[in-house]
Amino acid sequence: MKTKQLFLFVLALLITCAASLQSQNLLVSETPLLDLDVLSVSSNSIDLESYEVNTEDYTLEYSIENAPKSITENDAQSNVVAYALSMIALGAGFGVNADQTLWCLHAEYYLRLAMLNRAAIYGSVGATYNGSSSDFLTTTIFDVTLKVLMFTQLAKQYQQVRFLYGLAAAYGFGKEKFEDGFSYDITRLTMSLVIGFQIMLTQQWALMIQSNLLNYQELTRTFEDFETKAYSRWALINKNNLLALSLIYTFANSKR
Repeated sequence: MKTKQLFLFVLALLITCAASLQSQNLLVSETPLLDLDVLSVSSNSIDLESYEVNTEDYTLEYSIENAPKSITENDAQSNVVAYALSMIALGAGFGVNADQTLWCLHAEYYLRLAMLNRAAIYGSVGATYNGSSSDFLTTTIFDVTLKVLMFTQLAKQYQQVRFLYGLAAAYGFGKEKFEDGFSYDITRLTMSLVIGFQIMLTQQWALMIQSNLLNYQELTRTFEDFETKAYSRWALINKNNLLALSLIYTFANSKR
């Protein structure tokens, strides 16, 4: 009899506990801690270092890896080098030699051929009117020029300054005239290694400084009944080389 009563008591206790747990579960399901469908987070309430979103009943923490990037960070990533699709150059050049004064007027059109990592390759076609004079001889010559040049950013913090180098070829024709009035026709073929700098002034305007570092030249002098040819090579800036200055106008800037 005592065993039967003890069994009934334990059974009633288990039924009571089960009912209590079921009631608690129903209460939880009726009032969830977090309803993701209605959760809205304002970007103004976010701390970028380690930010929190607080409600009355819960706290959500986000790691810095998932935090939105600041405007400064986005600007730094988009601060890329811009190279113009095409450019026009107008300028003049000057130089001196042991017994000569050199000068030129030039115009060139540049077209971007390829984009590289923080650099661009340009091809150009141009025209140059050259002159040189000494105590007894004056030379004038008109050149048609072709160039292939690499433009590369000088330093990350100085994106407005670019170093340029490449090859140039020029074919020209003109005259040499002596002090006594005797003159003859000349033609000239020149191959050069070019170096220089481009300095961006604004998005549309720039300055360019160029000179030939190495030169190979074939000069043909044509007289009334014969002609002569002369071949020469020279190096270093300002030895029969002009320092040419150009004002550049750029078209259709594009970003790398």
